[in-house]
Amino acid sequence: MNKKNDEIKIEEPQSTLPPEKPLEASEADEIAESVGEAPPEKLGKTEPGKTKKFFRKALTWLVVIVIAFGAGFLLDHFLRYRPLLEDLQQTQAEQAKLQGDLDVLDNSLEQMTPKLEAANAKVASLEGDLEMANARLQFYKVLVNVSNARLSLFLENIEEAQVALADTEKGLEALGPVIEKVDAELALSMPRRLELIIAGLERDPETAAIDLELFTKDLLALEPMLFDE
Repeated sequence: MNKKNDEIKIEEPQSTLPPEKPLEASEADEIAESVGEAPPEKLGKTEPGKTKKFFRKALTWLVVIVIAFGAGFLLDHFLRYRPLLEDLQQTQAEQAKLQGDLDVLDNSLEQMTPKLEAANAKVASLEGDLEMANARLQFYKVLVNVSNARLSLFLENIEEAQVALADTEKGLEALGPVIEKVDAELALSMPRRLELIIAGLERDPETAAIDLELFTKDLLALEPMLFDE
């Protein structure tokens, strides 16, 4: 037998199974963990240190504190400052309204000022007229008292003449400021003349009667000077 014939070719049987799929990374990791081996990529990773954990916790608490502070600030704003803001706005509105009322009053005052000035001028004029009327009344009282004294002397009633001249003296004293505006010297001389007439009534009634007549003429001459129409 030939050696070639003696050699028998043994062929490997061909598998009919489908080709195996390569395992995914996750499945490989699970298989490695099941057999107690760590996956290759996790072998290089290390757990975070205590310092990093501390800073993470500190950062977390800091964020919590900031949020709490912000919430407290907002709450304080709404509880305290918000009512104050509303009061301020209300006050500003009232101030604006009062300013508007004040402007209206200013306009009214500007319109009333000329009327008020005219009224004051009229009052001043009326006061002057009243003062002059009182002076005129006082002057006529003095003139009447002098006439009564002359009549009493004519009837030889010295006592009544003295009473009438006493009233004349009071009236002439009240009339003095008005006479002084016209003639200051006359305002001083007339009371002195009246005192001399009163002093001589009992001693010389006839001379007193003559002096009263002259005094009456001086009063009548003074009237148009005091009350110039």
